[in-house]
Amino acid sequence: MSLILIGSIVVFVFLGSYLFNVVQAFRSPLRKVPGPWYAPLTTVHLRYLFSTGEIWKIVEKSHAKYGPIFRLGPRHVWVSDKDSLKQILSTVDLPKVAMYAEISRDRNSPGLFGEIRFTPHKRLKRFLSPAFTVGYVDNLERIFKDVMQDLLKQYSARLTESLSDEKNIETDLMDDLHKAALDIMGESSFSKGFGQINPSQSSGDAYMDEVWGSIPKAIFDGLADRYKYVYVKRFLRGMGFNVNFDWPKQMVMAIDSIVRQRSETKAETSDLLQHLIENGKRPDTGGIMSSRDILDQMSEILLAGSETTSGTIACLFLELARNPRVRSKLFESLPPVSHDDLEDIVVSKTVRSSPVYEYLEACIKENLRLHPIASEMGRRTGDQWINVMGYDLPPRTVVSASYRDLHRNEVYWPDALSFIPERWLPDSQRGDYPAADTTAYFPFSAGRHSCIGINFAWAEMRMIAANILSRYDVIEVPGQEVDFRQFITMQFHTGHWKVVLKARK
Repeated sequence: MSLILIGSIVVFVFLGSYLFNVVQAFRSPLRKVPGPWYAPLTTVHLRYLFSTGEIWKIVEKSHAKYGPIFRLGPRHVWVSDKDSLKQILSTVDLPKVAMYAEISRDRNSPGLFGEIRFTPHKRLKRFLSPAFTVGYVDNLERIFKDVMQDLLKQYSARLTESLSDEKNIETDLMDDLHKAALDIMGESSFSKGFGQINPSQSSGDAYMDEVWGSIPKAIFDGLADRYKYVYVKRFLRGMGFNVNFDWPKQMVMAIDSIVRQRSETKAETSDLLQHLIENGKRPDTGGIMSSRDILDQMSEILLAGSETTSGTIACLFLELARNPRVRSKLFESLPPVSHDDLEDIVVSKTVRSSPVYEYLEACIKENLRLHPIASEMGRRTGDQWINVMGYDLPPRTVVSASYRDLHRNEVYWPDALSFIPERWLPDSQRGDYPAADTTAYFPFSAGRHSCIGINFAWAEMRMIAANILSRYDVIEVPGQEVDFRQFITMQFHTGHWKVVLKARK
């Protein structure tokens, strides 16, 4: 058989398959769901937008044009109606899309975020939950305080050395927050920070310190690549090629060394890593977790505990810098602390319980409304049909919950694009501002796939915000382009945001 004939047959089969899929897409019950004309034809635009992190932009525009439900692909639907979100996240509790498992190193052994199978997810969440209770997180107070002291010490030293008469310094706050979150997660999970805020800390082994310090970047780059190329992986697997993105060898060696050392000696630590070493079992088979399994779990947790909170806290400072009324009112409620006072560190428990920090709590909640950690969460219908907003969605339909659009919907949130913390205050303190509609609020998702680290995230946000804002005013450096991209979570597109910190006292 000639190569020309073989090529012709391949092209014919491909075109035939494509035309069949197009006909099926136009005949699909989803044809009744509003959306652009090209939605039934292809997923190329979706793959591109997911890989560039800009899917949220077209979703935002599509909701504005088509309403709370629209179709953007042959079997891809987005929903932002509050009752429908509750339905797909909690009441019916649709399973997560397969893409999340693809982000993991091994889709058959993912972490909690990537685990889409019902029973393994349930087992894994039950196993990890004790490390994320309010009481457990409160016991990490010393770790949070130490990292905050390191960060504030840097600011104070720079301010003291500054020649400015205005008692201010310029800093890349996004980078600072990211480093602080990484060190908090490192100490909490491994009892060993990554030396991000204070790189002078040393174990005495220069090579291992260098490898250990490189772990965060390796994790973030690795997970970002998997997110960008998830469709490429699936396409290649369909062609018979199984492609996996493994961790760097040095990183595997560093984690494996700690796991072996702790396994051979009775460790006195009680961190998350020790919990995994002593009690960790694969959620699918029940077998003891290997070093690689532990590394996969810890990598996802490290990402979830640092990338998410640092970006969210940065958005809080961004909103405060751009809303002088709110910032002024907040500073009236927060007693100023001298920039060189490194002992008076406010802890999360104080912030959540003291009336002094009530307005700060409201600011954080309002920030989570405007800037939820993720703009959406992908779910899928199973083997059964489901009716959403009057539309019958067939099996294997991707249904994305649009948190960001829901949180910015004027129907539920009057003056939705304005930063109004008063929404979250008691009736007696709210004045004429609209009250928050908590039934239209999903900053940490909902249902069995809700964020396991919600208490950890709140503790981090409270502590960092309270201690920096008690000491410094935050002024945005002009001329910066602020945009966002979504790779699992919403992030500043450049990874940087510069501010001027001005001492309050």
